[in-house]
Amino acid sequence: MQKYCFQKVFSVLLVNLAFCLLKVIVVDFEYASPNPAAFDIANHFHEWTANYHSPTPHILDPTHYPTAQERRNFYVAYIEQCVVSSSAPPEVLEEDILEGELEKLDRQVKAWSPASHAMWAVWGIVQAKEDIEGKEGEPEFDYIGYARCRMKGFRREVCALEI
Repeated sequence: MQKYCFQKVFSVLLVNLAFCLLKVIVVDFEYASPNPAAFDIANHFHEWTANYHSPTPHILDPTHYPTAQERRNFYVAYIEQCVVSSSAPPEVLEEDILEGELEKLDRQVKAWSPASHAMWAVWGIVQAKEDIEGKEGEPEFDYIGYARCRMKGFRREVCALEI
């Protein structure tokens, strides 16, 4: 399923909320692009592993990655929202069909997950280069550390997929 992704599912949820409340909420549109929905969801799950309010916000902690049950809860809500948002008449997914869709989405998210790490690793390198060239003084974020962490995640997940 191809969607217009914001690389941050939370931003999409804010946009949906804004439309429901008839309010404008500004999100990171500069990072938006067409991508498979599974790519965006994978990145959303990686965001769970970040603590941007800690002394080391550039380090992702894989132990905070959502559990199978947490991912399932998200997938159910996502699929239900897709069904409600579609222009087709509302349908109720039978349990076996829903289970199949949940398994399929989880496989797709796992397949796209390394790509999310790779994209944000490159982003970190680009941001670090801009900091160095701009000579902004002490950077407020360790972009190289972030890129290294994302590449470590990329390698770990590629190995897990046996690629």
